[in-house]
Amino acid sequence: MQPEGADAPIALVERLRALASPEQRAALERALADRAETAILGVRMGAVFALAREHLDAPLDVVRALLQRAEHEARVLGLSILGQRAKRARRGDPWLDEAAALYVAEHDRIVSWDLVDLAAPSVLGRATIEHGTAVLDDLAASADPLRQRSALMGSLPLVRRGRPAEAVRLALGMLGSPAAQLQRTIGAVLREVGKVDRELLIGVLEREAPRMTAIALRFATERLEPAERERLRALRAR
Repeated sequence: MQPEGADAPIALVERLRALASPEQRAALERALADRAETAILGVRMGAVFALAREHLDAPLDVVRALLQRAEHEARVLGLSILGQRAKRARRGDPWLDEAAALYVAEHDRIVSWDLVDLAAPSVLGRATIEHGTAVLDDLAASADPLRQRSALMGSLPLVRRGRPAEAVRLALGMLGSPAAQLQRTIGAVLREVGKVDRELLIGVLEREAPRMTAIALRFATERLEPAERERLRALRAR
């Protein structure tokens, strides 16, 4: 039976508690040691994702309440519901716009790279395909590396739909970020661009390599042929 109404988030958290174990809690506490403000229940991520699949029809108010919980697994559950349902939503479904608005409104609750990746590609990506890049542009303009990562991850569906230039624009706009993890994301997005338009990637790197970080350039070139990879990486040293 599906939990309903105001009690639904509490019921779902209780389901998570029932799936927790001391061993998994210890493992997650080690992995998430830098998140002092986050509570850890101790649930395997596979079990959280399975629970999300059971509740893809949860109202967005329930998802919002899950994101506002302190427990890491509750936020994972909420974002997994968003991400998994977005992948299944039909084009033009108004739920997609509402989900994207919720994701942006509650972004302060998305406190780590892994949480971004649960929903940004499908939720923001689907909204962007249908309505343009305004939501990604707003996130990219933030000084917050997590919001910037959301913009980059949300651009990946554009790349796969044959619109890689828009992802390139977003990525190049963040080259000056001091966040090492964001630099990896920039490089990874450019690498994905190269899978659909190799010449575009090479042209971008020939122009931009001198001002790219070593991390971004390494990720961007790692799927190229060895000789081409070394040629482009050498441009940064000049």
